[in-house]
Amino acid sequence: MPAIRPATGDSARARVFISMGESAHATVRPIVGWFLILVLAVEALWAAPARAGDMAERQILGFSRDGDYFAFEEYGIEDGSGFPYANIYVIDTVRNRWVRGSPFRVRITDESIPLRRARRRAKARAAAMLRRLGIAPRGRLLASNPVSELSADPHTVTVALNERYPPGPGATFRLSEYPLRAGDCARYTDLPTQGFRLSVRLSGGRRQLLHEDGRIPKSRGCPLNYAISDILRYRPPDGDDVYVVIISVFRHGFEGPDRRFIAGGYRLRRY
Repeated sequence: MPAIRPATGDSARARVFISMGESAHATVRPIVGWFLILVLAVEALWAAPARAGDMAERQILGFSRDGDYFAFEEYGIEDGSGFPYANIYVIDTVRNRWVRGSPFRVRITDESIPLRRARRRAKARAAAMLRRLGIAPRGRLLASNPVSELSADPHTVTVALNERYPPGPGATFRLSEYPLRAGDCARYTDLPTQGFRLSVRLSGGRRQLLHEDGRIPKSRGCPLNYAISDILRYRPPDGDDVYVVIISVFRHGFEGPDRRFIAGGYRLRRY
């Protein structure tokens, strides 16, 4: 699987509960009370450590007409530095790896520059390859699990293999994690780094292994957890359906866990 796809950092919150009495007698004491509450709230905010990582976003760019290629963009503002970044990944869904020359990475080392400028530069750099491969907004988004979703299972997702109602056969994608050493990550975090495996089971069939980490590529950083982010399907004019699974990688960051994405393409028979 190409190397780029929950954990959250701690956040400090000061909660102040004020009971407003019904009596209209006291005039000075409420003012003093408000002042003391503000002082305590500010002290609490400064005293408690605030940790928040960088949660990248993603935009689907699409598939080539034959389904052999898929592209998406990840972008955001780095924690710590505040620098805007944008990366465009072009995936060979047949060989399940980055297309030579991809990804196209832009990082602007000036926090005053807006994020949209980094995104424009990345798209300009990738434009020739996207044109040559015929990447266009093709395919269907079957499932999505944003980082704000708390009710979904981040490791198991079942999608229908057709658009009929009631739905017919389904495919269950399952992600599992296991400890796997990653470079010199032990120098930066006490938390164990993780690899992952991804499998699928079609209705009435046996489970098929799609991917299993033997090592963690350097480009993935120090991964702590994974989650299934998106599942897409494209039906090319000929051949089997192409499924792309985008995975969120929650990795060690400067101010807390950061999210980045990786993606893999797989062919499953058409129903």
